[in-house]
Amino acid sequence: MKRKLTALFLCAILVLCTALPVVFAEGETETGTLKILNYNVDGLPLPAFLSSTGRDPLACSKQIPAKLNAFEADIIAVQEDFNFHTILKNGIDAKYTTYHSGGIPFGDGLNYYSNLPLFNVTRVPWETAYGVFDAGSDELTPKGFLCSSVEIADGVFVDVYDMHADAYGAPPNAAARVEQYKQMIAFIEDYSKDHAVIVTGDTNTRFMHTESELKKQFIDEAGFKEAWVELCNDGNYDITYADNEKWGTEYWGIWDSVEKVFYRSGGGVTLEAADHEFVLLTDENGSPLSDHSAEFATLTYTIDRGMLNDSRTYEKEHIKPISLLIHHIRYFLKALDLVINELPKVLSGEIKISFK
Repeated sequence: MKRKLTALFLCAILVLCTALPVVFAEGETETGTLKILNYNVDGLPLPAFLSSTGRDPLACSKQIPAKLNAFEADIIAVQEDFNFHTILKNGIDAKYTTYHSGGIPFGDGLNYYSNLPLFNVTRVPWETAYGVFDAGSDELTPKGFLCSSVEIADGVFVDVYDMHADAYGAPPNAAARVEQYKQMIAFIEDYSKDHAVIVTGDTNTRFMHTESELKKQFIDEAGFKEAWVELCNDGNYDITYADNEKWGTEYWGIWDSVEKVFYRSGGGVTLEAADHEFVLLTDENGSPLSDHSAEFATLTYTIDRGMLNDSRTYEKEHIKPISLLIHHIRYFLKALDLVINELPKVLSGEIKISFK
């Protein structure tokens, strides 16, 4: 009888020891950091004498990679990566790069250069835009947003979005941005529901420009936080023109910038802003390499594996030549149609051409 009780006791100890690691694993947490670099590379293929910025984009593009490499970012999100993509791709140190969607007028100018694996890469053009020969000419290229699920730890993904919204400040541009943000957030609430999300890029507006509804849609309704506001403006999103005196305007885009890093926790991953800075990238003469500042943010993450419940399938990006060709043809014909329709207004002087 004693032998049976001893055997049962040993079996109970064995079962308990086997079960304990499972119990501990369910409550296990992991922490880490994500370094996000966001930069509009000003890659429009215009010679300096035609560009309103006066820069030679080819010469600047050759200097940009080394500047970006110095940040040692985990993820670099760029906009206006159009016709000089090969220069950037060959110069930026990154293990993973999204396939180029093409130069103007075919591509959206959005790309990731990442040291973390990228999955489920999706490009979504805006359904609404404004301007053909003026107001930023946003209708002549399929700007929109780029989405990728980034693997930050084994089997743990954060959805990262890179956007480029409508430019310029006229009421039609602001109205277009309102619709673009709505389109993007609707996509986020569908694809990224119950997942941690980071949204960065060139919003082409600021929180103080309330007509574009940046705060209303991303902060008030979608529940995002923004890194610069949280770390540098005491979490106050009600920014006004009067704040301009506090931050100064030596170079636009260094305080309430059009560049943003929004973040939202979800699905067992908690995100918090830890550091943020705007950096004006310049050449050896001190001249800016773009009409935008680079934005560098560090986010901390905490993973609670007991809260992970991800049923999605993840696939690496594969280029589809036929689909890409059809995409290029469709947008070329669209751009051609817009140009033909607007050309009489240009010839009559009703519209004055604006390159940037």
